[in-house]
Amino acid sequence: MHLVWVMKRISRQQTGLSILVLILLLGWGTNYLSSLQGDLGFIGRGNDIFILITGEVRNPGVYAFDRQPSLEESISRAGGLIRELRSKTWPELPLTQGISVQISSENGHTEISTGSIPAAYKVTLKIPISINTASREELDAVPGIGPSLARKIIGYRSLYGPFESTEQIMGVPGMGKLRYQKIRPYIGT
Repeated sequence: MHLVWVMKRISRQQTGLSILVLILLLGWGTNYLSSLQGDLGFIGRGNDIFILITGEVRNPGVYAFDRQPSLEESISRAGGLIRELRSKTWPELPLTQGISVQISSENGHTEISTGSIPAAYKVTLKIPISINTASREELDAVPGIGPSLARKIIGYRSLYGPFESTEQIMGVPGMGKLRYQKIRPYIGT
């Protein structure tokens, strides 16, 4: 038995109806996927403050705030502490964009240390990496800057001092306008 394909000519009306059905299905699919956003994760707004909370909290991770939070608010957002601690008062820490908070405890005493969010998180969250203070590893995390160019940026900055604007990075050998345009969203001074 042979398989035979028969092609029919489709009228303009049928073509229009097919396109309409396709558009409706596409709209429904987009709406469905956007309704799942709460289950898939959070997409921050451009002015959110991202803070990494790790250590003795129930849900360590990166959290977004629409304003500068207190340490207590940050701990609460991370699900609270794993165990009860003796101290109920929290130090006043400036929790700014891109800070990492590590909470540890020993014998019921709380120790809080802060630092910077790792560069990979910063790149993902589009938190600018300072070209004036970043290490070679941090600069290397920026898409478009490899280890060699990161070393050149640090050498340039050591020789000429801090960059006054991000545009000045184009003076680094190997950094052209196209590469600058690519890395611009990821860097700051």
